Order: sequence, then C-alpha cells, then structure tokens
Amino acid sequence: MVRHDLGTATAATDKYDIIGADVPDEMLFKGDLLVASLSESPRNVNSIYYYDDTGSKLFERLCDEQTYYLFRTEKDILDQYAKTISGITGPASLIELGSGNAEKTTLLVGAYVRAYGLTSYAAVDINRSILERAAENILSVSSDLNFLGIVGTYQTGLAEIKNLVSPKLLFCLGSTIGNMHDGELDNLLLTVRSALSPGDYFLVGIDLDKETEILEAAYNNQTAILANLCVLQHLNWRFSGDFDIFQFRHVSRHNKSMRRMETYVESAQDQVISLRRLNFSFHLEKGEMIRTEIMRKVELNSFIMVLSRYGFRQVQYWTDCNQRYAVTLFQLSG
Repeated sequence: MVRHDLGTATAATDKYDIIGADVPDEMLFKGDLLVASLSESPRNVNSIYYYDDTGSKLFERLCDEQTYYLFRTEKDILDQYAKTISGITGPASLIELGSGNAEKTTLLVGAYVRAYGLTSYAAVDINRSILERAAENILSVSSDLNFLGIVGTYQTGLAEIKNLVSPKLLFCLGSTIGNMHDGELDNLLLTVRSALSPGDYFLVGIDLDKETEILEAAYNNQTAILANLCVLQHLNWRFSGDFDIFQFRHVSRHNKSMRRMETYVESAQDQVISLRRLNFSFHLEKGEMIRTEIMRKVELNSFIMVLSRYGFRQVQYWTDCNQRYAVTLFQLSG
C-alpha cells in the first residue's frame, strides 16, 4: 500500500491510498490477441488502443465537442438525481469501475457525504496517474472521505473490493459497458455479480438508441476523427508498426440492425502493414476497413432484461429530457 500527499489541493484531507501494482502491458496489450483480431474478417482491434496518453487527452477534448452529448448529458442526470440515488441506497461503500479523472463522480460522492457524513470511495483504473487526478477531484468535495485507488483491470480491481463493507454501490459510468462485445460483457457481469453481496447496488450509465443523425454527428467530429487515427499511431509505437495515418480515413456509422455505432479506419490504397515486434504482416486492399470500436445504443427495457439474467433487479432509472441517455440503478437479488 502506498500513501501519497496531495498537499494544499485537498484542504483538510490531504491523504489517500493507492494499492495494486501498475498493470503490466503484457496483461493489457496482448500481441497474440491483436494478431488474431487483425486476421479476422472483418479485421478489428480492441478499443483499449484508444487509451494511451494521447488518446486519453483526446477523449477529454472529445467531451467538450458540441455534438458529443454523452458526457454532458450523463453529468446533468447525476447533478439532478445524485441525492435521489443516495436516498434509495442509504449509506454505502462507493466503488467505480474505470474512474478516469472522476470529474462527474464528484456529484455522486458529494451527495453521499452530505447525506451520511464519512464516505468511502474506491476507484478502479489501469492508469496510476489518472487515479491521482481522480483523488484530487474527489477529495476537493469534502474532508469526510476515504479515497482508495486500485490500479488494475476491472477483473483484478473487483477482486480487491470484495472485502469492502456492504452495502456497496458499484458503478460504471460513461456508457463504458456499451463498448464491450458480448463475451466481454458476459465476463464483466459475472465478475461484478461475484464481487457483490445480495442487496448491494449496481449503477450503470448507458447510451440509448436514437436518430442516426445525432449518433453519427457525435462520432464524426474533428476530435473523434483524430482520436480514431491515433489508434494507428499507438499500434506503431507499441509494436514497431508502419501504419501511415495519411493512407487511412475515418469512418463511423450507425448500424441500425445491431443498435450500435461502429468506427473504422479505411485503407486509401492497397498496402502491406507490418508489426515488426509481433513478426506479423498483412495486406490491406483499397477500401478495406479495420474496426476500432463499437458503441452499443440500447433499448432500455432490453438492457434491463439482460442484467436480470445475471441476478440484477432494476430499481429505478433516470433519463434526460430528450431521453438520449439513461442512468439505471440495479440491486443484486438474494
């Protein structure tokens, strides 16, 4: 366990704890899985390649884009209903998966501190430096906080929170669940269920299906285009690749039948790509695409039914006035 000082930035509470080792790259960026996914049809890469240091900064910039409604809409819902959520659950240990800098989370944590006094908040993220930024944001809310940062994947982080005092409120914001394929989502929900006790709560932010024009505008702005092409730069430096980003174009489109947005990089010419560190090369034809991300856009009742199959009972949900986005509270059945 490591104890850090935050200095004057956190007023009376200037201590926090971070546990867990830095996650080895080999655990996150598995070369064999990348080779397999680039050999599939269609070719694809895991969306984790968005989130190197450059990609993380671009995501923060994306949240300020006028057409990217997700961040602002979820933040407005939390601002309006955080007090209601705290009233439903009562005092609880708060745990967040994929906290990032926890900017929105301050609204939720603040509601619990005002209602119940001393509150424990644990943040799980793969990046130690982002957890330090999260600590600064969270501890700026009040001195009545215990902050625990857990460096790890969702799976390793959830293993750490089993010993936290129940009742627990585990939450996953930012429509993160929407980026997962079926197998990934199944693995996460099984792990979440095993980490919680009957009666504990699970709060999920999820983007709702809507008009194609709104969705495609959100993922085709200037920052989204740049972030997508930077995935190729990430692959270049991590695996000694030779992607030329000027020979690709960004494509993001609404797949209505599957209720999701899909983002690709499209080859502008016939070319051979090599990832020397993986001893792997492949040929791309002009117009051939590599999928870099999916973003599920759910029908709310169907989403509630999916979680019910894992033992989660829907308690209540909240949406914005345009019903673009939902924050849904579940409780684990006995």
